[in-house]
Amino acid sequence: MTRAFATLAQEELTPHDMPPHAERAITVPTFTLRVFTLLVFTVRHAAWRDSAPEPPPPAVPAPTRPGRRRRVRALMAAAVATVALLCVVVGGIGWYFAGVAIEVDRTVDHPLTVLNAGHGTVTLPRTATTERPGTWALVWDGGRALLGPVVGGDGRQVVRKVSSLVEGTLTVGAAAAIDHWVHDGDPMTALGLPFQDVTYPSRVGPMPAWLLPGRSPKSTWVIGIHGRNADKAETLRVMRTVHEAGLPMLAIAYRNDVGAPPSNDGKNHLGDTEWEDVVSAMGYARAHGATGVILYGWSMGGAMAMTTLRKDPSFVRGVVLDSPVLDWSATLDKQGAARNLPGVFTSLAKRILEWRIGMDLTDFDQRRYAPELRTPVLIFTAADDATVANGPAYTFTDMAPPGMVTHITTPGDHTESWNVDPAAYERTLRTFLEKVR
Repeated sequence: MTRAFATLAQEELTPHDMPPHAERAITVPTFTLRVFTLLVFTVRHAAWRDSAPEPPPPAVPAPTRPGRRRRVRALMAAAVATVALLCVVVGGIGWYFAGVAIEVDRTVDHPLTVLNAGHGTVTLPRTATTERPGTWALVWDGGRALLGPVVGGDGRQVVRKVSSLVEGTLTVGAAAAIDHWVHDGDPMTALGLPFQDVTYPSRVGPMPAWLLPGRSPKSTWVIGIHGRNADKAETLRVMRTVHEAGLPMLAIAYRNDVGAPPSNDGKNHLGDTEWEDVVSAMGYARAHGATGVILYGWSMGGAMAMTTLRKDPSFVRGVVLDSPVLDWSATLDKQGAARNLPGVFTSLAKRILEWRIGMDLTDFDQRRYAPELRTPVLIFTAADDATVANGPAYTFTDMAPPGMVTHITTPGDHTESWNVDPAAYERTLRTFLEKVR
């Protein structure tokens, strides 16, 4: 299913819970559906009004055959107008829905307001995210703080401990957001880990990446693949665990990222072309001593990792997936249903999307390939994921050969499995890395 899953008269994904750079849920403007209903009613009413006979004067005989024909013609015209309007509205909503899915959008949202701050705590409106246990950051314009546990509050607000103020000043009234990436910047500024800014060649041009050294370059490398409309900082949360395991890590940018070459059309292709950049990154790792790679993908990065595994498996030792898109069609259905979008609208939007970017959504149903899996896979899914459909991950696990997939389900929303219990997540990750390295 990341740096802001469209702002044009749309409903956001539970506005108070949307992280500042989460993958935006694909939305459809509610007002469009209401306008459609109103227009259809208006046309039908006009047809009835124009075709209904006025009460004749007492002395006038009943309508003649020409009068009945006029009424039939009026009804037919109204029917044609209604069908035409339906086609325009359905097509327009389908086009819009598809457009949001492939839009490159890094809008940063700050939906919360700081209600109080001081004495090592911050008071925020109570939402599912602000009250959730775990490790989080609070971000605002020019500032960032790491949050500790909940220490107070009531039914409308929550008080959390401020573990550390990373930058800026926390003031009452500031617009803020919970950031599940926790860290920002680069590996050195965020974690104190040494790294190099490198570039790897790709079909669309040189791509930036962070290279964290391991004990030896002649070993298995981890390639970190962020999600849709995100950036390399999404991978920071797991870098310390990978570093402690002694493995080099290459956290990559790919086409349409900030500082990276754009695709030819400047659109997200939902992994359908972006996976080629992962192959290019694998080539870079091989050229610099890697003996194999572990692909580590978040959300859409998971779709890219699995597609790479299917099409170029020989150099891949293992795959880690965090809230992965294992079936784009199911995820788009989930987003449509969340907005009460009729199924016909979602189905049309998917066909439009395929046409606009030349993609076959069926090819991104990874469940079809699970029985052929020969590479170990670790999957984390979050039980409250409002962005990506989790069902395909369960089916994928069941369809894979026994022992090939380890599937961990945690509380939390999209890509928040690490946040709700970092220690447990890291223990599982460390065990998997030791197994496949």
